[in-house]
Amino acid sequence: MAEIKDLNQFKASEMIVEEVDVIVVGAGHAGCEAAVAAAKLGAKTLLFTMTLDSLANMPCNPNIGGTAKGQLVREIDALGGIMGLIADSEFIQFRMLNSSKGAAVLSPRAQMDRTHYQRRMKQYLETVPGLQLFQAEITELLWQASDFDPDNPFAAKKEIIGVRSRAGVSYLAPRVILATGTFLNSQVIIGDSVQDSGPDGLAPALGLSDSLRELGLPLKRFKTGTPARMHRRSLRLEELEQQPNDELSKPFSYANEDRSDWQPKAELPCWLAWTTEATKQLLLDNIHRSPLYSGVIESVGPRYCPSIEDKYVKFPDHERHHIFLEPTGLDTAEIYASGLSTSMPVDVQKAMLKTIKGIEDAELMRFGYAIEYDLVDPTALDLTLSLRSVKGLYTAGQINGSSGYEEAAAQGLIAGINAWRSLNGESALVIERSQAYIGVLIDDLVSKGTDEPYRMMTARAEYRLILRQDNADQRLTPLGYELGLISAERYAAFQRKQARIEAELKRLENYRVRSSDPKVKAFLESRKSATKEGGFSLKELLKRPEISYSDLAELDPERPPIELDADQKALAGAHVLAPAEAFAVELAIKYEGYIKLEEERLRRFAQMEHRLIPEDFDYLKLSGLSAEARQKLHERRPLSLGQAGRISGVSPADLSVLLVALKMHGKSKSSAESEA
Repeated sequence: MAEIKDLNQFKASEMIVEEVDVIVVGAGHAGCEAAVAAAKLGAKTLLFTMTLDSLANMPCNPNIGGTAKGQLVREIDALGGIMGLIADSEFIQFRMLNSSKGAAVLSPRAQMDRTHYQRRMKQYLETVPGLQLFQAEITELLWQASDFDPDNPFAAKKEIIGVRSRAGVSYLAPRVILATGTFLNSQVIIGDSVQDSGPDGLAPALGLSDSLRELGLPLKRFKTGTPARMHRRSLRLEELEQQPNDELSKPFSYANEDRSDWQPKAELPCWLAWTTEATKQLLLDNIHRSPLYSGVIESVGPRYCPSIEDKYVKFPDHERHHIFLEPTGLDTAEIYASGLSTSMPVDVQKAMLKTIKGIEDAELMRFGYAIEYDLVDPTALDLTLSLRSVKGLYTAGQINGSSGYEEAAAQGLIAGINAWRSLNGESALVIERSQAYIGVLIDDLVSKGTDEPYRMMTARAEYRLILRQDNADQRLTPLGYELGLISAERYAAFQRKQARIEAELKRLENYRVRSSDPKVKAFLESRKSATKEGGFSLKELLKRPEISYSDLAELDPERPPIELDADQKALAGAHVLAPAEAFAVELAIKYEGYIKLEEERLRRFAQMEHRLIPEDFDYLKLSGLSAEARQKLHERRPLSLGQAGRISGVSPADLSVLLVALKMHGKSKSSAESEA
């Protein structure tokens, strides 16, 4: 029985190995970020994993970043998280996605050296003071009835006090973060073969789901999958289109940005292959054997990363689909086939490879598979990632219904910060949608919920022109410093960077050139750019789409040199800009009008977002609300009017009723306080 009636008696009778401040269960990407954040802030932290050898594992494609995901990694780093730093030390291929599109959707992505990423992460965690790694399977949550709060009848009635391992050993902590990934009651499925297993043949986590149910938490079941891996020597890569590394690799971490001594581990290509009509025919002929369609898999899979057989069913007009063949490390011959995820029977998988040019004779090293797992319905959480019904219990990562390493790491960071802040009596950290992709991610999960594995995309962010990958430090590093996760040295470097950008923006605004100057005339004619009487500021010229910041060099003898290690040179008295700073200057000027429009939208958004709802507000008494809105608002207890409006089933009419009720509630409260 996981409920503890008498804590003192329990301590006297049980085998208790540790009493700490924060326990983190699961050492994937969410768990690592959560544990490091809590420990760095001052919490004595215990991080559990079923095997230390799989810490920070990448069972699917070993890459970090991607569309919108790259923004998350930059934000994690700007707040003081670790994913970007570790990725910078181990990536073997880099590409800036959407480089032909606008700055709002530019997204860095890098292929990792998979096993070396894991080792580097473990090495890092072993150096963090106050953080203890421990190998054990946690099967139970320990809790007790919470003290009744007469001022808030909706407060949690239970509170966490620790965990128990399969070996029967108890560990106590007033804050517990569950970051179990895809391991909860997980089953691996290939064709009609179903076995209890975690990803990569690791053991599943059995028993913990029962403890969650005992606590009354709502559970769901999702599915994800992965493709086969092949031996490089068996592939005819010379027949395929090579996808080279970008000409210039860029780091994720702002600590490495524009440093001349930073270099990627390697710069390898990947290769592009295509399925064929024969692939399509084979899969459709055998679709009845797919566990997705035979009834073996009943859970919901990711819409934006479907299995190859699912693609042909859902997109019947597509005769072919692309496949990216990507290396998984420098000391392994394994090649990952991105885009070829499948849970088909093994004979179909082998036959499928024979239909694809370049991999007809592929030597398989691992079969593709689907994996089903339990998760907690994220609408049971608040925006701090704490369970509303259990004080001190947090969840982060795929246990919340998200997919992807980056989404998991972002949630882990926020859960770790909030676990310590709540324990330390400090106000909760809530990242707003207008502040970061992290805020969009958490708000979507908590306010809207998800019926499939949630994947971050740029289209989900209403203010993506402001939430760019290049300015995450400007948005979040001051907050990271205030929280205590950004060092004074790094914050000072950030301030110097911002000062150089502001100084250059001001200089461009004030520096003018004359239209009558022959050099200026020739410059404008060569770029088919209009002239005008009098002259221009360099800022005015840079606003024109046909003119770039680098173009202006020939009209601007006073411009600072653009060099790596700009910060070190600036400290020595040199007037220089780093490449990232020059990029920021150009974006700020070219997008100035659009950014002002978006900032105005943000101000209107803030009026709703900052209209807070009292924690004890009783929605059940509002007869003007629809029945669905009344029930969902009562269950989910949104933090603000803005969050309430994003809950499915709450209409604009319901929001109007709620706004009037909140105004009346405020007046009655003020009146009561005056009488008192």
